[in-house]
Formats: sequence, C-alpha cells, structure tokens
Amino acid sequence: MEPMHTNNPDPNQDLIDRKTAWIERMFDRLFMAVQQNPFATMLILSVGLNFWQYNINNEMNRLRIQDITMLNEKINLAVVTGVQRELPRQLAPYKEQQDSNSRKLDTSLLNLNGTVESVKKYFNKNKKR
Repeated sequence: MEPMHTNNPDPNQDLIDRKTAWIERMFDRLFMAVQQNPFATMLILSVGLNFWQYNINNEMNRLRIQDITMLNEKINLAVVTGVQRELPRQLAPYKEQQDSNSRKLDTSLLNLNGTVESVKKYFNKNKKR
C-alpha cells in the first residue's frame, strides 16, 4: 500500500491519484500477462467482457421494464381521467329518464293517495247513514 502524502491538502485529489496509480499498475500487469501467455490473457479478458455485457443487458432490461411500467401507469391515469370526464355526459340520458319516471311515479302516488282518501270519505259517509 502506498503511503499517504501529507503535502497534498485535497483528499479528493489524493483519491484520484491513488486510483490512477492502481489503473496504471493493472495495465502494466495486463501487458506483462499478454507478453507471457496471450491466449490465457485473452480468455480471461473475454470472460470479464461477458460478465460486463451481462450486467449491462440486465440493467437495460430493468430500465425497459421500469419505462413500460411507468407508461402503463400514465395510460391508466389517462383512461381514468377520460372516463371521469365522459361518464356523466353518457349517463345524462339515463338520469333524465330516471328523473322522468320518478316524477311520473310521484304523480301516480299522489293520485292514488287522493283516490284512497276519496274512497275513505265515501265509506265513512255511507257508514254513518
């Protein structure tokens, strides 16, 4: 492990310097490995590349599913909004018919009540005679 330099006051720069040095060492090791055994080195690099591509593919699929889910939620919200806006307009004729039937029913009940009252009065008059 490299000693930490105290003359550099910025800890972020120190972290960058250490990562840069690590990357340089890895490239040096890769270069030496390629010189010693190129086929084994290429095999290891191809396996690493396959893992990297697998991770990228999984991330793309996750993002695609998330995008489709979000789009479906937007479509569902638009449908709900459209139904809420259109439903009262489409149900208006049925409500008018229901109100009309209700008024007719109220009138019929009033007429029936009036008839019942008339019959009661008639029987009450004829009963007393």
